Amino acid sequence: RGCRFCSVKTAKNPPPPDPNEPVHTAEAIAQWGLDYVVLTSVDRDDMPDGGAAHFAQTVREIKSRKPEVLVECLTPDFRGDLTGVDTVADSGLDVYAHNVETVAELQWLVRDPRANYKQSLSVLNHVKEGRK
Repeated sequence: RGCRFCSVKTAKNPPPPDPNEPVHTAEAIAQWGLDYVVLTSVDRDDMPDGGAAHFAQTVREIKSRKPEVLVECLTPDFRGDLTGVDTVADSGLDVYAHNVETVAELQWLVRDPRANYKQSLSVLNHVKEGRK
């Protein structure tokens, strides 16, 4: 998905994520001695789960090596698919985050039309309500 807010270049047919990335990421974080990490991603609309399982596996790998590290996941909206949201939220992370980018009135200027303010708030509300 091409987001005008961040201007990340996209590909029509991006390669799949590296299956070893969760392990390599966790190993690096453990070696670096970090206390807090933020995992983020571009939208992966090309993947059935939007990349949620990859996010979740990365969190689990980090926590298995260094449980005291605080992990924040700054996620895409997973096209509003709350199953993907749950996959990440239930991974053992400490903070679930999602950018709304701007106020509702300006969404059309900066966000891809497949994303919207209401969808983003739905994602955040789902995580909040599910964690009470």
